[in-house]
Amino acid sequence: MRFIAGIATVVAVISTGGIAAAEPPATPFQTLTACPANTRTDPPVLLIPGTNATVDKSLGPVREALIADGRCVYGLEYDSTQPISTSVAYFTSAVERIQEANPGQRIEVIGKSQGALIARAVSLKFADRAVHPIRTVIAISGPQHGVGTVAGIEVPPMAARALPPELPFPTPAVRDMLAGSAYLSELNNGPMTAPEVRYVMTATSYDRTVTPYTSAFIDAPNVTNILVQDGCPEDRTGHIAGSTDPRTTDLVLRALDPVRHPTIRCAANNDGR
Repeated sequence: MRFIAGIATVVAVISTGGIAAAEPPATPFQTLTACPANTRTDPPVLLIPGTNATVDKSLGPVREALIADGRCVYGLEYDSTQPISTSVAYFTSAVERIQEANPGQRIEVIGKSQGALIARAVSLKFADRAVHPIRTVIAISGPQHGVGTVAGIEVPPMAARALPPELPFPTPAVRDMLAGSAYLSELNNGPMTAPEVRYVMTATSYDRTVTPYTSAFIDAPNVTNILVQDGCPEDRTGHIAGSTDPRTTDLVLRALDPVRHPTIRCAANNDGR
Protein backbone atom coordinates (compact mmCIF):
# COMPACT_ATOMS: atom_id res chain seq x y z
CA MET A 1 0.00 0.00 0.00
CA ARG A 2 2.89 2.34 0.74
CA PHE A 3 4.18 1.71 -2.77
CA ILE A 4 0.84 2.65 -4.38
CA ALA A 5 0.50 5.65 -2.06
CA GLY A 6 3.96 6.80 -3.12
CA ILE A 7 3.09 6.53 -6.79
CA ALA A 8 -0.15 8.44 -6.21
CA THR A 9 1.82 11.22 -4.55
CA VAL A 10 4.24 11.38 -7.49
CA VAL A 11 1.35 11.73 -9.91
CA ALA A 12 -0.38 14.37 -7.79
CA VAL A 13 2.71 16.53 -7.48
CA ILE A 14 3.94 16.24 -11.05
CA SER A 15 0.43 16.95 -12.33
CA THR A 16 0.33 20.11 -10.18
CA GLY A 17 -2.46 19.01 -7.94
CA GLY A 18 -3.47 15.74 -9.52
CA ILE A 19 -5.90 17.36 -11.97
CA ALA A 20 -4.58 17.24 -15.50
CA ALA A 21 -4.87 20.56 -17.26
CA ALA A 22 -6.18 20.70 -20.81
CA GLU A 23 -3.25 20.17 -23.13
CA PRO A 24 -2.64 22.88 -25.73
CA PRO A 25 -2.49 21.74 -29.36
CA ALA A 26 1.00 21.18 -30.71
CA THR A 27 2.44 24.24 -32.42
CA PRO A 28 2.22 23.65 -36.20
CA PHE A 29 5.59 23.67 -37.93
CA GLN A 30 4.41 26.06 -40.64
CA THR A 31 4.51 28.81 -38.02
CA LEU A 32 8.27 28.28 -37.57
CA THR A 33 9.42 30.90 -40.03
CA ALA A 34 12.77 32.67 -40.23
CA CYS A 35 13.86 34.90 -37.39
CA PRO A 36 12.75 38.53 -37.82
CA ALA A 37 15.37 40.78 -39.40
CA ASN A 38 15.46 43.04 -36.34
CA THR A 39 16.61 40.29 -33.94
CA ARG A 40 20.20 39.78 -32.88
CA THR A 41 22.49 37.52 -34.90
CA ASP A 42 22.85 35.17 -31.91
CA PRO A 43 21.50 31.63 -32.36
CA PRO A 44 17.72 31.25 -32.17
CA VAL A 45 16.30 29.96 -28.88
CA LEU A 46 13.79 27.12 -28.61
CA LEU A 47 11.71 26.95 -25.39
CA ILE A 48 10.20 23.64 -24.18
CA PRO A 49 7.68 23.89 -21.30
CA GLY A 50 7.00 21.37 -18.55
CA THR A 51 4.14 19.06 -17.66
CA ASN A 52 0.63 20.52 -17.88
CA ALA A 53 2.07 23.95 -18.60
CA THR A 54 2.27 26.33 -21.51
CA VAL A 55 5.42 28.15 -22.57
CA ASP A 56 4.12 31.21 -20.76
CA LYS A 57 3.56 29.35 -17.48
CA SER A 58 6.85 27.45 -17.59
CA LEU A 59 9.20 29.98 -19.16
CA GLY A 60 7.30 33.28 -19.46
CA PRO A 61 9.86 35.55 -17.73
CA VAL A 62 12.71 33.83 -19.57
CA ARG A 63 10.99 34.40 -22.90
CA GLU A 64 10.27 38.04 -22.07
CA ALA A 65 13.87 38.64 -21.03
CA LEU A 66 15.21 37.03 -24.20
CA ILE A 67 12.91 39.07 -26.42
CA ALA A 68 13.88 42.23 -24.56
CA ASP A 69 17.49 41.29 -25.25
CA GLY A 70 16.75 41.14 -28.97
CA ARG A 71 16.93 37.37 -29.29
CA CYS A 72 14.91 35.30 -31.74
CA VAL A 73 12.69 33.01 -29.65
CA TYR A 74 10.53 30.04 -30.62
CA GLY A 75 8.11 28.77 -27.96
CA LEU A 76 6.38 25.53 -28.87
CA GLU A 77 3.38 23.92 -27.18
CA TYR A 78 2.87 20.15 -27.12
CA ASP A 79 0.85 17.42 -25.39
CA SER A 80 2.87 16.81 -22.23
CA THR A 81 0.86 13.72 -21.28
CA GLN A 82 2.05 11.64 -24.23
CA PRO A 83 5.12 9.36 -24.05
CA ILE A 84 8.30 11.38 -23.81
CA SER A 85 9.68 9.59 -26.87
CA THR A 86 6.77 11.06 -28.86
CA SER A 87 7.54 14.57 -27.62
CA VAL A 88 11.24 14.07 -28.35
CA ALA A 89 10.40 13.14 -31.94
CA TYR A 90 8.27 16.29 -32.24
CA PHE A 91 10.96 18.62 -30.90
CA THR A 92 13.69 16.89 -32.92
CA SER A 93 11.72 17.75 -36.05
CA ALA A 94 11.19 21.29 -34.68
CA VAL A 95 14.96 21.78 -34.33
CA GLU A 96 15.42 20.69 -37.94
CA ARG A 97 12.64 23.02 -39.11
CA ILE A 98 14.08 26.01 -37.22
CA GLN A 99 17.50 25.34 -38.68
CA GLU A 100 16.02 25.08 -42.18
CA ALA A 101 14.36 28.46 -41.64
CA ASN A 102 17.65 29.96 -40.42
CA PRO A 103 20.42 28.43 -42.56
CA GLY A 104 23.85 28.25 -40.96
CA GLN A 105 22.53 28.88 -37.45
CA ARG A 106 22.90 26.53 -34.52
CA ILE A 107 20.17 26.61 -31.87
CA GLU A 108 19.96 27.16 -28.11
CA VAL A 109 17.37 24.97 -26.34
CA ILE A 110 15.90 25.82 -22.93
CA GLY A 111 13.60 23.37 -21.14
CA LYS A 112 11.76 23.40 -17.83
CA SER A 113 10.99 20.21 -15.86
CA GLN A 114 9.77 17.60 -18.38
CA GLY A 115 10.85 20.03 -21.08
CA ALA A 116 14.39 19.95 -19.66
CA LEU A 117 14.50 16.18 -19.99
CA ILE A 118 13.14 16.42 -23.52
CA ALA A 119 15.77 19.02 -24.42
CA ARG A 120 18.62 16.71 -23.44
CA ALA A 121 17.03 13.73 -25.20
CA VAL A 122 16.64 15.79 -28.38
CA SER A 123 20.32 16.74 -28.28
CA LEU A 124 21.28 13.06 -28.22
CA LYS A 125 19.31 12.46 -31.44
CA PHE A 126 21.91 14.51 -33.33
CA ALA A 127 25.00 13.02 -31.65
CA ASP A 128 26.25 11.51 -34.92
CA ARG A 129 26.01 14.77 -36.91
CA ALA A 130 29.29 16.27 -38.14
CA VAL A 131 28.01 19.66 -36.99
CA HIS A 132 25.51 19.44 -34.17
CA PRO A 133 22.50 21.73 -34.73
CA ILE A 134 22.27 22.56 -31.02
CA ARG A 135 24.89 24.76 -29.37
CA THR A 136 23.54 24.91 -25.82
CA VAL A 137 20.99 23.05 -23.72
CA ILE A 138 19.80 24.79 -20.55
CA ALA A 139 17.77 22.48 -18.34
CA ILE A 140 15.76 23.99 -15.46
CA SER A 141 14.85 21.45 -12.77
CA GLY A 142 14.75 18.53 -15.17
CA PRO A 143 14.36 14.92 -13.93
CA GLN A 144 17.45 13.72 -15.80
CA HIS A 145 17.76 10.66 -13.55
CA GLY A 146 14.05 10.36 -12.84
CA VAL A 147 11.85 11.13 -9.86
CA GLY A 148 12.90 9.02 -6.88
CA THR A 149 11.19 10.54 -3.85
CA VAL A 150 8.27 12.90 -3.44
CA ALA A 151 7.21 14.70 -0.25
CA GLY A 152 9.46 12.40 1.76
CA ILE A 153 7.96 9.23 0.27
CA GLU A 154 10.49 6.98 -1.39
CA VAL A 155 9.49 5.52 -4.73
CA PRO A 156 11.25 2.23 -5.55
CA PRO A 157 13.70 2.51 -8.47
CA MET A 158 11.71 0.08 -10.58
CA ALA A 159 8.37 1.72 -9.79
CA ALA A 160 7.45 2.49 -13.39
CA ARG A 161 8.02 -1.11 -14.47
CA ALA A 162 5.97 -2.45 -11.56
CA LEU A 163 2.88 -0.31 -12.11
CA PRO A 164 -0.13 -2.38 -13.22
CA PRO A 165 -0.95 -1.33 -16.80
CA GLU A 166 -4.67 -1.08 -16.03
CA LEU A 167 -4.17 1.81 -13.59
CA PRO A 168 -5.56 5.12 -14.94
CA PHE A 169 -2.49 6.90 -13.65
CA PRO A 170 0.11 8.03 -14.27
CA THR A 171 0.08 9.47 -17.76
CA PRO A 172 2.61 7.95 -20.18
CA ALA A 173 4.90 10.98 -19.72
CA VAL A 174 4.86 10.78 -15.92
CA ARG A 175 5.45 7.04 -16.10
CA ASP A 176 8.51 7.73 -18.25
CA MET A 177 9.84 10.23 -15.70
CA LEU A 178 9.78 7.84 -12.74
CA ALA A 179 13.21 6.62 -11.65
CA GLY A 180 13.92 3.23 -13.15
CA SER A 181 11.42 3.60 -15.98
CA ALA A 182 12.09 1.74 -19.19
CA TYR A 183 12.42 5.05 -21.03
CA LEU A 184 15.03 6.55 -18.70
CA SER A 185 16.93 3.27 -18.46
CA GLU A 186 17.33 3.23 -22.23
CA LEU A 187 18.04 6.97 -22.52
CA ASN A 188 20.75 6.91 -19.85
CA ASN A 189 22.33 3.61 -20.90
CA GLY A 190 25.32 5.23 -22.55
CA PRO A 191 26.59 8.81 -22.90
CA MET A 192 24.12 11.20 -21.28
CA THR A 193 25.29 14.17 -23.33
CA ALA A 194 26.45 14.94 -26.86
CA PRO A 195 30.10 16.08 -26.83
CA GLU A 196 29.51 18.97 -29.24
CA VAL A 197 26.85 20.56 -27.02
CA ARG A 198 27.29 22.68 -23.90
CA TYR A 199 24.86 21.84 -21.11
CA VAL A 200 23.79 23.96 -18.15
CA MET A 201 21.67 22.20 -15.53
CA THR A 202 19.98 24.25 -12.81
CA ALA A 203 18.21 22.93 -9.73
CA THR A 204 16.76 24.15 -6.45
CA SER A 205 17.29 22.28 -3.22
CA TYR A 206 13.68 23.11 -2.28
CA ASP A 207 12.28 21.16 -5.23
CA ARG A 208 9.43 18.89 -4.11
CA THR A 209 8.75 17.49 -7.58
CA VAL A 210 12.15 16.53 -8.98
CA THR A 211 13.44 14.68 -5.95
CA PRO A 212 16.12 14.34 -4.93
CA TYR A 213 17.00 17.65 -6.54
CA THR A 214 20.38 16.24 -7.55
CA SER A 215 18.45 14.18 -10.10
CA ALA A 216 18.53 17.36 -12.20
CA PHE A 217 22.35 17.24 -12.40
CA ILE A 218 24.63 15.31 -14.73
CA ASP A 219 28.30 14.51 -14.19
CA ALA A 220 29.98 15.08 -17.54
CA PRO A 221 32.86 17.30 -18.81
CA ASN A 222 30.56 19.47 -20.94
CA VAL A 223 27.99 20.05 -18.18
CA THR A 224 27.78 22.94 -15.72
CA ASN A 225 25.55 22.13 -12.74
CA ILE A 226 24.15 25.14 -10.87
CA LEU A 227 22.24 25.12 -7.60
CA VAL A 228 20.03 28.21 -7.24
CA GLN A 229 20.93 28.49 -3.55
CA ASP A 230 24.69 28.65 -4.15
CA GLY A 231 25.57 32.22 -3.23
CA CYS A 232 21.94 33.02 -2.39
CA PRO A 233 20.57 30.80 0.39
CA GLU A 234 17.58 33.10 0.88
CA ASP A 235 16.19 32.08 -2.51
CA ARG A 236 14.06 29.09 -1.52
CA THR A 237 12.09 28.78 -4.72
CA GLY A 238 10.27 25.53 -5.30
CA HIS A 239 9.85 23.61 -8.54
CA ILE A 240 6.83 25.42 -9.97
CA ALA A 241 7.82 28.80 -8.51
CA GLY A 242 11.14 28.51 -10.33
CA SER A 243 9.29 29.49 -13.49
CA THR A 244 9.07 33.08 -12.25
CA ASP A 245 12.11 33.18 -9.97
CA PRO A 246 14.30 36.20 -10.92
CA ARG A 247 17.53 34.41 -10.04
CA THR A 248 16.65 31.44 -12.23
CA THR A 249 15.93 33.78 -15.14
CA ASP A 250 19.27 35.52 -14.64
CA LEU A 251 21.11 32.20 -14.50
CA VAL A 252 19.64 31.31 -17.89
CA LEU A 253 20.60 34.64 -19.43
CA ARG A 254 24.15 34.47 -18.11
CA ALA A 255 24.52 30.89 -19.34
CA LEU A 256 23.64 32.07 -22.85
CA ASP A 257 25.75 35.25 -22.81
CA PRO A 258 27.88 35.99 -19.71
CA VAL A 259 29.30 39.14 -21.28
CA ARG A 260 25.90 40.78 -21.81
CA HIS A 261 24.41 39.36 -18.61
CA PRO A 262 27.07 39.20 -15.88
CA THR A 263 24.71 40.03 -13.01
CA ILE A 264 22.58 37.46 -11.19
CA ARG A 265 19.98 38.78 -8.77
CA CYS A 266 19.66 37.42 -5.25
CA ALA A 267 16.33 38.05 -3.58
CA ALA A 268 14.42 36.26 -0.85
CA ASN A 269 11.92 33.83 -2.33
CA ASN A 270 9.83 31.63 -0.03
CA ASP A 271 7.44 30.38 -2.68
CA GLY A 272 7.84 26.65 -2.19
CA ARG A 273 5.35 25.50 -4.79
